[in-house]
Amino acid sequence: MLLATSVVLLLCGVVSYMAVRASAAASSAVADAEDTLLSVERVLSVARDAETGQRGFLLTGDSRYLEPYYAAIASLAERVAALRSHLSGDPAAARQLDELQRLIKTKTDELTGTINQYQRGDHSAALAVVAGGEGKRIMDAIRAQIAQIQTAETAALAARLSGEAGARLWTAVSIVTVWALALALVLTLVRVVQRDNARIRLSEERLATTLRSIGDAVIATDAAGRVRMLNTVAEELTGWPTAQASGMPLEQVFRIVNEDTRATVESPVDKARREGRVVGLANHTLLIGRDGTETPIEDSAAPIRDAQGAIDGVVLVFRDASLERSVQQALRDADRKKDEFIAVLAHELRNPLAPILQASQMLQNPAATAQQQRWGQQVIDRQAKTMGRLLDDLLDVSRITRGTLEIRKQRVALAALVEGAVETTRSTIDARDHTLELRLPEEPVELDADPVRMTQVIANLLMNAAKYTDPGGRIVLTALRDGPELMLSVADNGIGLKSQALNTLFDMFVQVEEARHRHEGGLGIGLALARRLVELHGGSIEVRSPGVGQGSEFIVRLPCRVQSQQSHSSAVAAGVAARHTVPVAPLRVVIADDNRDAAESLAMLLQMDGHQVSVAHDGAGALTAIDAMRPQVAVLDIGMPDLNGYQVAQRIRSDHASGPIVLVALTGWGQAQDLARAKQAGFNHHLIKPAEPEAVRSLLASIGAAG
Repeated sequence: MLLATSVVLLLCGVVSYMAVRASAAASSAVADAEDTLLSVERVLSVARDAETGQRGFLLTGDSRYLEPYYAAIASLAERVAALRSHLSGDPAAARQLDELQRLIKTKTDELTGTINQYQRGDHSAALAVVAGGEGKRIMDAIRAQIAQIQTAETAALAARLSGEAGARLWTAVSIVTVWALALALVLTLVRVVQRDNARIRLSEERLATTLRSIGDAVIATDAAGRVRMLNTVAEELTGWPTAQASGMPLEQVFRIVNEDTRATVESPVDKARREGRVVGLANHTLLIGRDGTETPIEDSAAPIRDAQGAIDGVVLVFRDASLERSVQQALRDADRKKDEFIAVLAHELRNPLAPILQASQMLQNPAATAQQQRWGQQVIDRQAKTMGRLLDDLLDVSRITRGTLEIRKQRVALAALVEGAVETTRSTIDARDHTLELRLPEEPVELDADPVRMTQVIANLLMNAAKYTDPGGRIVLTALRDGPELMLSVADNGIGLKSQALNTLFDMFVQVEEARHRHEGGLGIGLALARRLVELHGGSIEVRSPGVGQGSEFIVRLPCRVQSQQSHSSAVAAGVAARHTVPVAPLRVVIADDNRDAAESLAMLLQMDGHQVSVAHDGAGALTAIDAMRPQVAVLDIGMPDLNGYQVAQRIRSDHASGPIVLVALTGWGQAQDLARAKQAGFNHHLIKPAEPEAVRSLLASIGAAG
């Protein structure tokens, strides 16, 4: 009996021990599966962070968006390595991970490439890559690969949970048996069970912590589609706490509609239950929260199977996609604006060509009268200046985009600024038979301003008023002192503006609907430039309009000062001195430009002023002409064949036999780096095409006066 009891106790002990071991192993397996799922989610989260940083940077140009990108790229390898360690015992999962790692590398290469393109200044190419959808396709492939791994691990987790339940049952039976045989053994087993329960509770707490730490929302349902639990993010997005949502049908907690049609969308949980596979339904879906809040989401669902393979429930994962949707919309808007701008630019650059060609044909006609010849010359001059203004505006847009637009302030009289602006726009105002009324302060007023840029602002406002006022209209330019500020307004009785247009009128490339259908056109950048220039002067600009057909008023406010009588007299004297004509000393000049018309026309103008001019059309010809003529001045184009302008200048400077010579670069390249390169090559002056003839004449006059 004692032997039998001992054998029974021994067997019970063995059975109990084996039960405890099985329970512990099952708990450990569950924990490992949970850690693997967490590692998978971390890989996906880091990949999303990298993509979010890239898109934010491409949209805004703000380098702060690159901080999450660099952090994500730095941690990706570590996350993938951690996941690989969890899957090291599963060859099939390892093969899936190899494919995932390849996709991640492809994605990071794409992200890095677009960022590098954007940083090199190739913004359009970078945005084109994103708009092309290749990045999204790669990201979808990454999500699909991760979903496969998650499905396998979720199934493994379900199996391990089932095994854990069996182990616990086995343990309970062993405890009952041992209790019947010996109280001491029961007490021992109770202590073991308590220890196992502690580990189980720890495992459950770990699972709950894992779900809370996941950045995505998670809802678990039973096989019938009733809610079992929600993590914290899901509670926030749906507005339903787990305590209230538990047991409710999923469609009451997780209400989704199509964001375009507002039609109810089938839950991915229903499809996952029906088809028994991972389902992703992330196209244009809105989540309707408990309080009616609408949130764009991306969602997916995976079935949970029991040990027999039957579906025991579904895990639904979704996240707030508001940022991605806004970025996508911004990219679409930017692409649309780009297309509209290119179309407008092509139209505006073609517009001056027709009258130029017609005037040129007329001037070639021997039957043209002197009046017709003067008219043709005026047309060519006016239209060429129009094209020049368009190109100048485009260059200013580039400087604004890169943050390099600068102003050079000096003390300048308000009257001089207004006079320059009126002179610039007078031909347009007169051609449309407008009445221009100037209302300036009686006392002289001075500004600390860049005279060129501030004249540009006033001219833009006058030109805008002239273009969008029907012929025979009235334009009033008013300037008033308001304390330490000058208030300058340009009012017209033109087409006016709708109230909704007032908020976007100063945005780049914007044209209001009323103006878009008028033949005057424009690039939609003049007012944006005006606002930026006014802001650089410490001022502000606003627009007012009673409505369509009732005219508009643009108001500029700038810091100013009242000019003393003495300084006013000095300014007048300086103006008189500036207008005094200095005799031009004849110079020997070499002009080199591969554009024959440009070179020959400039040569004729300078010969009419008494200069001796030699013309060349390439770099080698320029050197030959300089050796033969020994000029005092050489005007060189930069983009010439054979030798470019920089190379010609360098050779001239290295050849002491050429003697002292003033080198003038005349080129379409006008960025800051272009001026610096020209100076480094040996140029003394830098003129940007198309240079005003008076500017060239003035420069030669100053060179001749300097000896």
